Amino acid sequence: MRFIENDGGRYRAGWKGNHAGDCVPRAITIATGHWQYVENGFHYQNVRKALDSLCKEMTGGLSATTNNGTPDPVSHKYLTDRGWKLKLTAGKYLKDLPEKGTFIACITRHKVAVINNVAFDTWDCRHSRRSKSGSPPMKGYYYR
Repeated sequence: MRFIENDGGRYRAGWKGNHAGDCVPRAITIATGHWQYVENGFHYQNVRKALDSLCKEMTGGLSATTNNGTPDPVSHKYLTDRGWKLKLTAGKYLKDLPEKGTFIACITRHKVAVINNVAFDTWDCRHSRRSKSGSPPMKGYYYR
């Protein structure tokens, strides 16, 4: 698996800084292929606003933003409402994803877009010192 640094259009959408807690909108924007088109309806800023709205709705207003990360139930509802399917992968690692296709991989406390065996993210999440295989364990992945 290769790695290409990509912020999903976050900087162009006006979001700056490191540790933005935005792996979910970034992975969604990259996986849908619209990160380079700011005018597109699914670009980073629109995905982020939709996730914020869904987060507020699902928590009854207790949490109105995804600035510190997107809860798994919120990202799951967002993705499945848009036709993505979840495949659970107990005992599998990021390196075990199929080589062809577009996926949003769910690793511990992170989501990453993987397209045709290339991880697109702001940092290289392909390696883990916590597993014997050297690849982070996967809880599952979304696919279409």
